[in-house]
Amino acid sequence: KFFKIPAFVNALSNNFLVFMCLMGAIFLVPVFAQTFLGYTATESGYLFIPMAFAMLAAAPLGGSLVGKVQPRYVIFFSTLGAAFGIYLFSYIDPKSSSLDLIIPLAVMATLLGGGMAQRTAIVAAVVPENEIGIASAILALVRNIAGAFGIALFGTLLNSSIKDNVLSIASHSVIRSQDPMVIHQGIALIELKAQVAAYATVFETAGIILFLGSFLALFMVVDMKKAAGAHVHVE
Repeated sequence: KFFKIPAFVNALSNNFLVFMCLMGAIFLVPVFAQTFLGYTATESGYLFIPMAFAMLAAAPLGGSLVGKVQPRYVIFFSTLGAAFGIYLFSYIDPKSSSLDLIIPLAVMATLLGGGMAQRTAIVAAVVPENEIGIASAILALVRNIAGAFGIALFGTLLNSSIKDNVLSIASHSVIRSQDPMVIHQGIALIELKAQVAAYATVFETAGIILFLGSFLALFMVVDMKKAAGAHVHVE
């Protein structure tokens, strides 16, 4: 019966797209750092510390806006900003520094954190008070499913893009040497360029999906007072 409520469906849809792109994209960041930048697993983990603090700081700020600003506008700009953060990853390459990874992560986390409480408030506001727990559980379930789906989807897209890029780059490349070492280096460069371009494709795709998903938030119409009361109840 919850799925007969437009605001509930739109909130879940937006939530699904956000966590699909978030988990699908973030999953590839440490892989890129370790494969192309030479980071260890521990060093890759350090990249996420600023992201954690950014989300920790942004979440209460977003929660303070519940009942004061229409949730749909907060979620819209939150999702839009997160899309921009993910899109910034499309510019990373083997010469990127740690800041080139930390800044997009922090931007994405800050904007996403600001919309977390708003999604919960919307879901809680449009269902009967005695069923808020069920609605919140559905929201959490959707996040988990979206994360798993995003990792599978973007992992598949990455592998497919690498294969396509290798064929495309190789067909437009000429190695003017008979030296086996030079030929080996040329093939390695083709593979490197194909892989880096594939990562850019994945991040661009995630950013575009999230950009389009942000507009779902504009259809989440709820009573401001009820949203504020529901948020307090959930907290």
